[in-house]
Amino acid sequence: MKGKLFLAVALVLVSILLVMPLVGCEASCSVTTASLSEATMCTGVDENEQPLDSADVFSFDIFEIFCSVKLSNAPSETVVKAEWVYVEGEAGVTDYLVGEYELTTDGTRYLSFSLTSDTNWPRGSYKVVLYVDGQEKLSAPFTVE
Repeated sequence: MKGKLFLAVALVLVSILLVMPLVGCEASCSVTTASLSEATMCTGVDENEQPLDSADVFSFDIFEIFCSVKLSNAPSETVVKAEWVYVEGEAGVTDYLVGEYELTTDGTRYLSFSLTSDTNWPRGSYKVVLYVDGQEKLSAPFTVE
């Protein structure tokens, strides 16, 4: 009897130890095979969304700025997000979120995000922060002069 009780308690403890790492991971833990690489700031992209005319300094009067990035090994329903951030400069603000965009995709391919301005861009430092399924993966800095 004492041996059966010990075995039952041991099984309960082992079960708890195996389940505990999974508790609470639904919202904050995501395991993905997807990765991002080759984040490139540019003035345009081709038909495959690969960068054209890469640059890290842009004129204040440019209409549209692009960020091209290579996605690899993404399972279906992978969410890739780009946050465009004005880091600092003449506008008098720091770390200001200018815009954010999400794509749901899969596979291995180039993706592109762009941001437009109908007026002149504020001069200063910017960055595009790239996420996969809510986890920050890359950042691509650029400057507007």
